[in-house]
Amino acid sequence: MMETMAVLFVFFILIALGFVFYANMLKGSLAVSKIEQSELRAIELAEKVSSLPELQCSEDNNVEGNCIDILKLSGASEVMQTNYLYYFDILGYSEITIDHIYPPGGKNYTVYSNIPLDYEDRLANYIPISIKNPGPVNKGYGFAIMNVMMYSK
Repeated sequence: MMETMAVLFVFFILIALGFVFYANMLKGSLAVSKIEQSELRAIELAEKVSSLPELQCSEDNNVEGNCIDILKLSGASEVMQTNYLYYFDILGYSEITIDHIYPPGGKNYTVYSNIPLDYEDRLANYIPISIKNPGPVNKGYGFAIMNVMMYSK
């Protein structure tokens, strides 16, 4: 009878250790999954920003990919601040800046900035884009980097 009790005791100890090991593995897997999900949301946000009609280059209803119009960019920040709730639904807690690289002497723009005071994590995406100046002066294309910082609470 005592031998049976000892065998059952060892059996239940092994089962308990198995459950603890499984719970720790599941916890680690969930942490990795959470990080992957936040990275996917950051990439999705970067795609949304680069496809906003308020920023895209277009001529005669033909949209150019990975291109931002400087004239639209100049007014986009003001439009986004005026219609804060609409853009918050699209862009959430993020900061979007355009760093003009070529031709030299270009202006850097802050398109959207909504940084929470108590954020836990920040993910950055840097996207190379072309900048189009459709105006009569300095007409042509340039190169810039779009910085998309996504904040999570």
